[in-house]
Amino acid sequence: MTKEQRTAMARIISDMIKADNIIEESEIKDMKELMSEYAITHQEMSDARKIRFTDAVNTLKELPIKERQAFFDHIYSIALSDNICVPREALLLIALQYCLIETDKKTDNGNPLQKPYLISCPTGEASFNDQYMVYLESTFDEERNAELMQHFRLLVTITRLCGFNFIYIPKMVEEFRGMNKQYVKDVISYMAPNLEESFIQQVYDRLCDLTTVDFFRNVLYERLQVKALHNTPPSLLINIGTSVVPYCSAGGSVQYYTEFLCIPISSSILTLVDDILGFYQSKVSIRQSITINDSKGQFKYFGFYKALFDFLVAPPPIAPDLIFLGQDMKTGRYQVAFKFDDSKEKKICLTPREYDAYFQVALRSYKGRTKGLPISCDKHIKPTIAHVKSKISDEIPDLTYSDQYKPEREGNVYVLRLDKSKVFVRVHTHHCGCEYEEIPIVKYDKK
Repeated sequence: MTKEQRTAMARIISDMIKADNIIEESEIKDMKELMSEYAITHQEMSDARKIRFTDAVNTLKELPIKERQAFFDHIYSIALSDNICVPREALLLIALQYCLIETDKKTDNGNPLQKPYLISCPTGEASFNDQYMVYLESTFDEERNAELMQHFRLLVTITRLCGFNFIYIPKMVEEFRGMNKQYVKDVISYMAPNLEESFIQQVYDRLCDLTTVDFFRNVLYERLQVKALHNTPPSLLINIGTSVVPYCSAGGSVQYYTEFLCIPISSSILTLVDDILGFYQSKVSIRQSITINDSKGQFKYFGFYKALFDFLVAPPPIAPDLIFLGQDMKTGRYQVAFKFDDSKEKKICLTPREYDAYFQVALRSYKGRTKGLPISCDKHIKPTIAHVKSKISDEIPDLTYSDQYKPEREGNVYVLRLDKSKVFVRVHTHHCGCEYEEIPIVKYDKK
């Protein structure tokens, strides 16, 4: 077992111990036993503070299934060490179950289905802190939306009985559209008194025109930097809690990351929700339900509604396009450019190996069958990618949503999570290099 895997285990152990806000003597005993069994050092326990729960789970995906199952059983024992499994502990168990234990599934024609995965975004301490499920899609799926409209009330009812709020963006938008327009605008003005009238109208329009795809692209993907796949199929997004990095401010400023479990819908949405709630109820000891006032015409300002409103009010910074320039004809250097709205470009120089690795990650993330660059393709790939990420951080420190521009390891491949519409390849159309065109990477075909 690697040092990275032991550190990941340490993070998950610590998260489970802290989940109920009470550190029991029995939990400390269990922790010491696990540290001994897995040879986890005190330094690795300290290093675990610097990573998120999401990072830890992704690292442990590389372990054999028997080892993952054994570790899951140990974590479940910690959750029950005080004879009570609280909702936050049950949510962590759901994440581990779907990401580490659940077996691979296939379609009727034998093709593999996309696996559940964890994602996170940097947020304030109190952001997205209620229990909810959100329907998510990156492109409109007519069949799934028809199914949701048909079963929406049932989904709301059964999820509330278990303490979850089911969110379907079109129904939320219906609420805003049904309210008195001036009342909603007055609420926006009250909550954001510094906004000009024209911008208040823009916020109102966004509230009333928001689609599920808009929510994915403009709120989750662009605004919150949620590392969802750019081609996310119809899925359920479940808030599983907040990771604090580091645990103690002595090591630096405390950062908060809201973490989500994203589960692609492979059968009916009712079946998936029933499976999730069944697992949740089988683990949690303290059952809770939520009561929400469904009075029409009232502006809700709590939980998911509050978080969504707060992010819509603040205009998002604009992320630049990523352009692969290739080799400069004059200097011989390999470059990539970050092109901003004002057409200004910031460039970084890479070695031929670094450029090729970065370009292959991007190309295979959007066009390749493997959905990323396999780690096995080059024994030097790990340090090469690390150098690329360091150069992006060092040379463009003010880059908006910088994590989306950096290759990220997901299982046995490296992927790029930047929206495909922002990635281009510059191709020169004249031998002197003075004329060129920028081709979207999804249309690029090297001849």
